[in-house]
Amino acid sequence: MSGSTQGDGADPSGVKPDAVGRGWIDRGGPTPEPALFFLSGTSLGIGNLVEGSLPAWIELREATNLDALGDPENGLQAVEMAISGGQVVRAGWPLNFCDHVVSVLQATVAATEPPTAAVTAPVRPAPIAPTPVAPTPVAPRPAPTAPAPTPTPAASADAPTPSIAPGVPAGAAPGPAVPGAPPVDPSIPTESTAAAAAALVLEDVTYLGGYPGQSKKRKKCTATLTRDAVEVAGPNGLTFRVPWEVIRTIEAQNADEARFRMNTKVHRDATALVMECDQGVTVLLEARDCPTIPLRGAIAQLVGDMPVVVV
Repeated sequence: MSGSTQGDGADPSGVKPDAVGRGWIDRGGPTPEPALFFLSGTSLGIGNLVEGSLPAWIELREATNLDALGDPENGLQAVEMAISGGQVVRAGWPLNFCDHVVSVLQATVAATEPPTAAVTAPVRPAPIAPTPVAPTPVAPRPAPTAPAPTPTPAASADAPTPSIAPGVPAGAAPGPAVPGAPPVDPSIPTESTAAAAAALVLEDVTYLGGYPGQSKKRKKCTATLTRDAVEVAGPNGLTFRVPWEVIRTIEAQNADEARFRMNTKVHRDATALVMECDQGVTVLLEARDCPTIPLRGAIAQLVGDMPVVVV
């Protein structure tokens, strides 16, 4: 571990830390040792609670990997961080301290990675159509054997572009996601249907609100995240679909973050999903038994090269 200074030349020991957490450190002994962790800028300090010695410092810009090991226990998440040069740090951090470290690492990676705009897939302009009415559940219907082409209705030149499409439950026959779009022949495979095979299914989900026309909180829902959209289905006919094209950011927050930043109460073992969409729409979901860091990583891997910011 390095006891040197931060990248700005200041000694981390003399700077007020940005975050502090009490946990444990595995130094190779028979049992982990209690430790106090400090986060100051891009420097991670590890203090010995038994000896009371000055903390040793690690420069996070030298970290090459950070993994969560299993599920949190007693409010602590076991992590393993690899440092350039072959050093490996195994420790247990409080969940909110984990999020602070991940935020610093993400900012560090974003500052050092070259621009990736050249490899971003082009986005087709959305068709102009009349403003959609409030979303209503659509019952599943059998796919037609020989669908006939349906002419696209003429749209007004100054009509607003709809953002969130009416809900279509999982398993329903394919249809236009936006009013005015041409029908899709289900017998013809497309890149979209092939990509939709990869999905992230969250089974114990509570819908907290935000989707137009669905203001009531609903428990025991299922959220399915595919390469096409986020689909939510629940009791009493709740069903809606939010395409990634209208989602600007999706953020995974732990219980503390949701309480202080969104004024939303979620269970300690749950993760709040906050989807910031076009036209000022914010959709909130609560996923039970989903650790925040692994869920954020799974979502980032799913959306991949799509123009969606995973926070």
